[in-house]
Amino acid sequence: MAHHNVQKTPFSARFAAWWSSGHKITPFFLLLVLPASIWWWRYAGARTGLTTLLAAVSLACFMIGSLVGFLFSSYGEETNTIGKIRDWLVGGITGVTLAEAARSGGAFKTFLLKFTPDPNVAGQFGLVLSMAVVYFSLGFLFMFFQRELILNVVLARSRAERGQLDGTKQTALAIQKLFAQLPPSVLSGITDIGDADVDKDEEADLRTALYSDDVTTFLKQADDALKGGAPLSWDDISKVAHIHYYRTYFNKDQQPLEVKKALDWITRALALNPLHADLTMKYADMLGTDKQLDAAIAVLEHLAVRAEAPFVVNQWLGFYLRAIPTRVDDSISCSKKFLALFPDDSATQFNLAYAYGVKYTAERKKGGKASEHHADKDKALHFLAAAAAQEPTFKTKVEGWLKKEELAAIADDFKEVIDKEAPSES
Repeated sequence: MAHHNVQKTPFSARFAAWWSSGHKITPFFLLLVLPASIWWWRYAGARTGLTTLLAAVSLACFMIGSLVGFLFSSYGEETNTIGKIRDWLVGGITGVTLAEAARSGGAFKTFLLKFTPDPNVAGQFGLVLSMAVVYFSLGFLFMFFQRELILNVVLARSRAERGQLDGTKQTALAIQKLFAQLPPSVLSGITDIGDADVDKDEEADLRTALYSDDVTTFLKQADDALKGGAPLSWDDISKVAHIHYYRTYFNKDQQPLEVKKALDWITRALALNPLHADLTMKYADMLGTDKQLDAAIAVLEHLAVRAEAPFVVNQWLGFYLRAIPTRVDDSISCSKKFLALFPDDSATQFNLAYAYGVKYTAERKKGGKASEHHADKDKALHFLAAAAAQEPTFKTKVEGWLKKEELAAIADDFKEVIDKEAPSES
């Protein structure tokens, strides 16, 4: 059998590890300092007859030291209350102490003399003074380490739980319901909730979840915390951003206001986590909805070069670039990249039909001859027919294209295609 050499940890290292554990501070004082103090009080008291007084001055100074340690270890919210007392102690009492010491001890010496029956007996006052200093220091260190290693941690956790905004859990459930019930095309911003294949009852259920009292309370508290300068966690900020983002789909009457709120909160969330791809996509979507097309394109193009970028970025770039004649080739390139992975995606086919239509119209405006068969024109009609066959409900949107200047040369052909693909009414 092989023998393994086991190296024992040196006692000094084990003691250091034991001491550094915050939960060992209290046992250390109870098992070491308290027995040692009892022995010392009995030993010193047997020689001087001052056992009770020595124990009293030791406990009194220990408590004073603990109080000072408590004040000096204040943090966070306490700096506005206890911290002021601490500053007063440092600035005021220090000066008073030096002044009193210069006048033969003053009030502090008077305090210690209360525990000295006969100051004229050699060594009595010195013994009381030394024990006061020792136990004041022990009390300070005891409370300081208790606060720094245990109490402050517990208080911080408790305050975080107590400061959690009301409705946080309900808001999280509402967001989960959105993710579960909305189609991927709506979640990714490709189609509007009104154009998606969502049952009316489900849509009403989602609207109820988004505008529930708990969610509204959560949003109000987040706004109040922001105005009051209170810190908000990433989790809370991202929830507010998501709620306002999806509310833009349902609140058409006040959509500009919801878009502004969504942009504000998404910006705050991205300030904390600038590499969050999903919120970056939503930020670009809201910029586009707010008619800031150049900004939306810039955000998407910066995201597209990142390794974690979702592939749908290419589809969105195909959409935003399709109406810009100088960028129409980029639009076609992005759309084709997405269509290579999702060949039956009708939204991308519509984007390609639009982009090729813009390209064909731009060429005609430059003096190109009209032709029955033109490569760009043929591709535009091909993609439009393929998309309309899958999504005949898009006819209304395509009819809106016919009024656009950038599609003027192919508008009649587009109308002919959608009229052909539209379902006949019996």
